[in-house]
Amino acid sequence: MNQIFSFKRWWLLMRRHWIENSKFFLFGSLSLLGVIAISFMFLLVNGTHYQAYSECILYLIGLFLVGAIFASGAFDALQKKERGIAYLSLPASHFEKLLTHIFYNLIFFTIIYSLCFYAMSEIFELIVKSRVQAEPYKYSFEPLDWEHPREFMVAKNYLITIFFGVQALFLAGSIYFKRFSFILTTIVLVLFILFLGYYINSIQHGLLRGYYGTGASLHSLGLSLPAKIYRLPPALVFILKWLLLLGWAPLFWLVAWFRLREKEI
Repeated sequence: MNQIFSFKRWWLLMRRHWIENSKFFLFGSLSLLGVIAISFMFLLVNGTHYQAYSECILYLIGLFLVGAIFASGAFDALQKKERGIAYLSLPASHFEKLLTHIFYNLIFFTIIYSLCFYAMSEIFELIVKSRVQAEPYKYSFEPLDWEHPREFMVAKNYLITIFFGVQALFLAGSIYFKRFSFILTTIVLVLFILFLGYYINSIQHGLLRGYYGTGASLHSLGLSLPAKIYRLPPALVFILKWLLLLGWAPLFWLVAWFRLREKEI
């Protein structure tokens, strides 16, 4: 039998995880519906001009925040000695255990969250449209304009790919930190963003002084030398772009897998 992955063994582990956490998933979904409903209530009471664009912003904020909280508790069994020993003793490989949590924390969570949000969004729009119909001089509703989308809507696909990386980071954090994994992982994320910003700023004001960039092109100012334009090949730009967007999640999953293999209670 394959010691790394067996579909039958993984399916049994998935089923076991569902049986053990089905009540948590149920009450969690109900709580999620309540939180989303409260968020929409704030939109209803604050203003008379409603925009579907606001719903998209609310969706992404909730997706990142609730998703990170959910992922940070993925390996909470490792926080206590008795539960941790029982979990590590399960007859399944570390890869199968990690894959189970990736499925429930990324695919399953995203589907449930999206369904809950969609249900509340439909109710919200029904209430708004009834208000507009009853008092058109007072209330208004602006649906999404897909032909002329705003910059935020254009960037939503990139934000969703970044969400995969954030989920993977908090999943790894739940293995690395025994306590306060959400807070500690958030601190690590903030420090990384600050360091990355400082590093990019240092490059711009150091190595690239006298140059300015536009997209994938680099232009020299041409004050003492002839102006030059340096441009990356389109194929390389495409590869780097999607590697930076999609590469974080596999990287953090790999880190989580190595840490899980070394985990001791």
